[in-house]
Amino acid sequence: MEFPRPSRRDVRIDISPLIDVVFLLLIFFAVSTTFLESTGLDLELPSADSSAAPESRDVTVWIGEAGNLRFDGRDLQLADLETELKAALQQAERKFVVIMADRNARLEQVVQVMDLARKSGAVGLTIASRAADDGH
Repeated sequence: MEFPRPSRRDVRIDISPLIDVVFLLLIFFAVSTTFLESTGLDLELPSADSSAAPESRDVTVWIGEAGNLRFDGRDLQLADLETELKAALQQAERKFVVIMADRNARLEQVVQVMDLARKSGAVGLTIASRAADDGH
């Protein structure tokens, strides 16, 4: 009497759920990425490999090469900036401050503006740069 041999099942790993998850992650990151663009003073921004311009709804502070500060379309002194930032951040939908500093601006002043932004209630801080392939 011959006994039937048990048939061997071909074992395969199904990766279609993995592909679905990776595709959903790709869509999530593509949709949640923000691209910012703004204009302001004629600054020579430092270059970076990854850069983005600020959104118009973000609070933006410009720091010139000579140390001059510009906020909301007018020149300010460092002592007046905290009051102006507090008022602007209270009205802003996003509590982000964008600092656009000239590449030759003093680091001390940039750090002072960063500190004032934090004290004024900013929850996020961005330092603007230009794309490295800009050629400027």
